[in-house]
Amino acid sequence: MLPPGDYKIQNFLHQDKFVHMRHNNVVVGSAQGDIIELVVTNEVLGLATLFDKLRQKYIVIDEGTGNVVGCDQSQELQFSTEDNRKYIIHRYNINEVWLLNGDNDYDPIVTAPAPPPGAQDFERKYWLFEEMK
Repeated sequence: MLPPGDYKIQNFLHQDKFVHMRHNNVVVGSAQGDIIELVVTNEVLGLATLFDKLRQKYIVIDEGTGNVVGCDQSQELQFSTEDNRKYIIHRYNINEVWLLNGDNDYDPIVTAPAPPPGAQDFERKYWLFEEMK
């Protein structure tokens, strides 16, 4: 599990895209990443919340649309990894993961079933955490 702290979250496939919350609370990939506070809630299960310090909102998965959005209420997310470097972000025990489907600024981050290894662009499901000091 990642240690608690402030991070910029970078997509592994689209490496010039970072997590950014727009004014309308839609979370997108952008060259200008926001500083996101990771608060660990259960280290054993890999659970934490994400708080966008610029917008003063939590980053959550909208259970109705599957979109990644800003919200006043926190939501526990699970951070799964095989190598302690690349992380998959999803709700606890649910195979609907964050995906960045494009390389354009402001492409939305959405959730969908995790693409299997070998599928085209399957690495779009991985996220890197760059610690801010």
